[in-house]
Amino acid sequence: MRAAGAAGAAWVRRAAVVVAALWAAACVDAEVTPIGARRPSRPENCAVEIFPATQPPYPFTQVASARAKCHFTMGRTACIDELRRQACAAGADTVFGFAEGMRGEYTFIAATLAARTAEAPAPIAQPRPAPMGDVSCNPVCSPGFACRAGECVPQCNPPCEAGETCSRKRVCEPAEGKLAPAKASGTSL
Repeated sequence: MRAAGAAGAAWVRRAAVVVAALWAAACVDAEVTPIGARRPSRPENCAVEIFPATQPPYPFTQVASARAKCHFTMGRTACIDELRRQACAAGADTVFGFAEGMRGEYTFIAATLAARTAEAPAPIAQPRPAPMGDVSCNPVCSPGFACRAGECVPQCNPPCEAGETCSRKRVCEPAEGKLAPAKASGTSL
């Protein structure tokens, strides 16, 4: 009876060691690297916006880069929850730009932690209108060509000197040595 009790106790100890090892393996871990000046922490479980594949649609400043590691038994959500916790601790309210991977039994998610800023986003540059009297080209001219009087003309850089013209190859050639345009095959001269 005593031997059976000792064997049962040994089994319970081994089971406890295995459960403890599995519990330790299931932990979530994170590394955070601050970017710029440190910010005051926000309350635990603060509101954090998540943008896994994009940047936030509002102005922000980067606070830190973070990397969460979680065991597969905890799931990907555990990594995202850890990134939320780290964002609050770092003074951030946004997590964005996930880079995800797996190694062995662990999922890794790297992301940027950011905080909203009050500054307005930079205005989007609008194309300049064509100068008055200039007819626009349709379709738009290729790079290195400019629209003049509805025709795409090459632009040499640097500009050609007197007595030279800019060829379709965008090189300056003597004006008097200019070749006549080529005729399409099958047409008469």
